[in-house]
Amino acid sequence: MQYLFLAADPPQSYADGSGKYPDAPSRCPHCHIPAMMKKHGFYKRYIILISYDGVIRIRRYICDECQRTVSMLPSFCVPRYQYGTEIIITALLTAIIKNSVTYAATKWPERPQTLTRRHIIQYRKRIMRNRGFIQLGLNLMSPEFISLGKTAGDTEWTRKFLEAVAQIKPPQFNSLYHGLTRKSFMSLRNNVA
Repeated sequence: MQYLFLAADPPQSYADGSGKYPDAPSRCPHCHIPAMMKKHGFYKRYIILISYDGVIRIRRYICDECQRTVSMLPSFCVPRYQYGTEIIITALLTAIIKNSVTYAATKWPERPQTLTRRHIIQYRKRIMRNRGFIQLGLNLMSPEFISLGKTAGDTEWTRKFLEAVAQIKPPQFNSLYHGLTRKSFMSLRNNVA
């Protein structure tokens, strides 16, 4: 199981494990026994961000009772995705504003060299397919997002959603959304993030 936490340190500090990780959970999310989980080392994960491209270390905790682990991902990560929250949101917003996936994949100045049209199209399809579940999470976040659910058309809804996330800041949105729904806004509804 993975949890997202709001990362206060820059991504580079998580490369050597010196970043601030949250305390161990006081209750195992698997067996629900109220016992403090113990540190269980790190695993390495490759991440591509606008400001960083490389390997970071992810803290793991283990339950003494059921022997299952929990990983703590910094908020700039998206579970099961190599690209970070900021790149996904900014690339999609750029593609919608410029009305060109090609521009976002080739001419957008901050894009990583490995970002392709295929990535952006897949991200857009995933968000449109998850519209109902994303809207549910947005409704839990704030009443101001309820009016977004009344927007007709997937493209218009996606544009308004991405603009709202850009104002909140993508890593903060990612952490808050995951905290409320226990899923990533990019994960399929039947996958636990």
